[in-house]
Amino acid sequence: MSGFGVFLASDLRLRWRSLMWWSIGTVALVALSDAFYPSIAGDPALNDVMEQIPESLRPLLGPEDITSPVGYLASQLYLSLLPALLLIFAIGRGVALLAGEEEEHTLDLLLAQPISRASLYTQKFVGLAIGLAVLAIASWLPTMALAAPTGLDIAPVALASATLQLFGLSLFFGSLALAISSAAGRRGAGIAVAAGFAFATFLIDGLGQSVSWLSHLRPLTPWRWYEVTTALSTGFVWPSFFVLVGAALIVTFLGFWAFDRRNLRS
Repeated sequence: MSGFGVFLASDLRLRWRSLMWWSIGTVALVALSDAFYPSIAGDPALNDVMEQIPESLRPLLGPEDITSPVGYLASQLYLSLLPALLLIFAIGRGVALLAGEEEEHTLDLLLAQPISRASLYTQKFVGLAIGLAVLAIASWLPTMALAAPTGLDIAPVALASATLQLFGLSLFFGSLALAISSAAGRRGAGIAVAAGFAFATFLIDGLGQSVSWLSHLRPLTPWRWYEVTTALSTGFVWPSFFVLVGAALIVTFLGFWAFDRRNLRS
């Protein structure tokens, strides 16, 4: 193989086993979570518990009606387990792609080949996006397969929309980790910034729904555009998805700009 996809294909070959185990783990975790739903479906006591939580904290936990299919999937999967899982993968993979190569003193060998930094950075980004797409699909399959026996009768279009939102969110944070780590040449910098930003903006978005002075900051957080509850209820929410993907592309461009202009460590 020659041309643009050489290093992309090489990365995918080297990392396919890791991605396979991540996918298997994702399928297993989602299936276990889905299988638990029939034991709480329609139980009003759980909704009463949610109503007793302070109003300022409720947005951090998801919809109040957690015994409905939409409320359960949003609160137990798409606003908790799945973002945590995919963000760990996205940030870990993002910082390893270039900063990891540089710290292991193999990046200079890659750039000694007839390839530009722009092409290498782009191929690494595409590889990250492919990995996240595979995990997003892996998170979607169990709920679709178990919809009838578990009672999680969400419309396929709505479930696909929520999965697309999950992909967009994780792509942004993976792109941020790639950008920061490649600009600094250190994996630790990418992990610290991306993970810290994810946690801080999650709190700002959640608390900002009830705390007036934080509400003005919500549009600046990626979580504001992660409209997964709306997606599970109504279907595709294209504007918010395009905001997340657009932000990921902007961060990717800025990361390449910084990577292209600095001296690499030998």
